Amino acid sequence: MTHVLGRLNPTDCAMLARVGKPWLEVVVANSLSRAGKWGAVPRKLVDFVGSMERLVWAQANGCPWVARTMYIVARGGDLEALQWARENGCPWDGQTCWAAALSGHLVLVDWLIANGADVNYSRPLDGTTPLYAATQGGHLDVVGLLIGAGADVEIAHTDTGATPLLTAAELGHVDVVVLIITAGADINTALTGVTPLYVAAQQGRLDVVARLIAAGADLNKAHTDTGTTPLYIAAQNGHTDVVALLTAAPGVDVNLARTDKGGTPLYVASQNGHVQVVERLLAAPGVDVNRARQNGTTPLSTALAKGHADVAQKLRAAGAIEPHG
Repeated sequence: MTHVLGRLNPTDCAMLARVGKPWLEVVVANSLSRAGKWGAVPRKLVDFVGSMERLVWAQANGCPWVARTMYIVARGGDLEALQWARENGCPWDGQTCWAAALSGHLVLVDWLIANGADVNYSRPLDGTTPLYAATQGGHLDVVGLLIGAGADVEIAHTDTGATPLLTAAELGHVDVVVLIITAGADINTALTGVTPLYVAAQQGRLDVVARLIAAGADLNKAHTDTGTTPLYIAAQNGHTDVVALLTAAPGVDVNLARTDKGGTPLYVASQNGHVQVVERLLAAPGVDVNRARQNGTTPLSTALAKGHADVAQKLRAAGAIEPHG
């Protein structure tokens, strides 16, 4: 083993060390200590274990087979390498399918499901499933395959409470959003009031917002800590098109204010100088141009204080009352 390792270049040794702790120990035991320092290890480990030639060499030279190896082979996307490793006794676990799903390897996921992979495996680290992983990458075909195989669309990230639908909405994967909704996902599932519609509005995902509205999303469901709504967060971030879409939707409350400070969508848009958003909000039926925060400041007073003369002009034209003093 020593004479073989001695002929590898530092990159190959470093890659070998990253495959798993047993292989790290093999490399380090042969006086190649630098390979065991993670900071010196390249990130293209999949290029190593995804190669049949190198994988066969590693197995033939006594490097231990561990589940981590299968995880990395799955990330690499080489079905032949995955099948060969499995046939030659390399163990796997639920993370093998998770890894293939994360990387969008449809053929691998299909083969793994056919060979007994649990589509609802939840990682101990964060509770995420192969479906969640595929959703992160926007891998529509893999998402469809997993749902068709019985994947639970509601299993959420254990730390954040994010479901596959919320994740797809936040990242703007509109086709994935539609597919998951069609599969029966709860469009209003929220952690601390943060819904798929809320995160889509926050990120300015116009197409996703439109799909969620059409599916019946709760327009006024607010963040439980602050009371901010999808309309508020879109106005705060200056997403004019999203604001226009939300204000045109039946049932939206354009004056719904934060519960902690009392600011409305018009207030925060005025404060941040988003003049086009202000125009859209002023055009919305029933908007209160003089609705003040709990401290008494109004959209006009905050626009003036921040030096947003163009916003102040729009507010005055809409009937805003001049601040005292």
